Amino acid sequence: MENLSISFDTRSGVLSAVEDVSFVLHPGDILGVVGESGSGKTVTVSSLVGLLPDNARIDGGRVLYRGRDLLTLSDRELERIRGKEIAMVFQDPMTSLNPVMRVGLQIAEALRIHGFSRSDARERALELLDLVGIPNPRQRYRQFPHELSGGMRQRVVIAVAIANQPAVLIADEPTTALDVTIQAQVLEVLAAGCGASGASMILVTHDLGVIAEVADRVAVMYAGRIVETGTVETIFEKPRHPYTMGLFSSLPRLDAKLEHLQPIPGVPPTLAARPAGCAFQTRCALSAGRQPCRDQVPELTSLGGGQSGACHYLAETG
Repeated sequence: MENLSISFDTRSGVLSAVEDVSFVLHPGDILGVVGESGSGKTVTVSSLVGLLPDNARIDGGRVLYRGRDLLTLSDRELERIRGKEIAMVFQDPMTSLNPVMRVGLQIAEALRIHGFSRSDARERALELLDLVGIPNPRQRYRQFPHELSGGMRQRVVIAVAIANQPAVLIADEPTTALDVTIQAQVLEVLAAGCGASGASMILVTHDLGVIAEVADRVAVMYAGRIVETGTVETIFEKPRHPYTMGLFSSLPRLDAKLEHLQPIPGVPPTLAARPAGCAFQTRCALSAGRQPCRDQVPELTSLGGGQSGACHYLAETG
């Protein structure tokens, strides 16, 4: 992804949802994208598979996949890629599954669209139900989504996504609605699915614990921009951007006794009235009203070791 910018035409005016976002996804890589609600995570990854709403507008940038710019492809060309080479797992399985269609047929449908025969699709669907850890696959194949638990429904959605062994799997908040035990199981299924097919994964979440457990690299987003990137080890051991540091300060810890958590003050800026300069300035203790923070948007700067940050005063956080 190179310098992607996306806006929305609304009654309130033009909302800039994503600005100048760039990253590289390597084969077999798991990239975690983290940030508060409204930071642009879902909009960014939805653009990869042409799932932006009608009022969205690509203002600039490219999304290159095997030499082709996905943003320039027709709907017909995207249909050949979507679900076969790039697949997506959504947050709520009940909005992803057809409530009046048996779950096995929904998995088989994803296979038949891309060339499987009816009998081969059925056998592959049964294999997938077993792969994602659903017991009694032949019985579950004939059941409807409402007959399965939330964790099982999410496993079915994962089975649909990995059915054609895609090269890239996008998981958008796949564990948000699940309890901690089921969440861990679903994460294991996602990792196993990627391992079985050799797929890369983009994992979108607001949960830093999930990122620590699954991801190789992290991209931290705030107000539509990436403000820090690096390996999981680097970001967790030594975050450099004030926003990333604030996210960690707001988490409970097992290695220290805290009287209370330290939330980030204030709220993210509205996209209809984004402040000039750094979008985090009004919530940042490091900024303290300094002129560069008010006037200039900080560029993503290399900090060495694969880590980058977008702050005018990174030297003070080292």
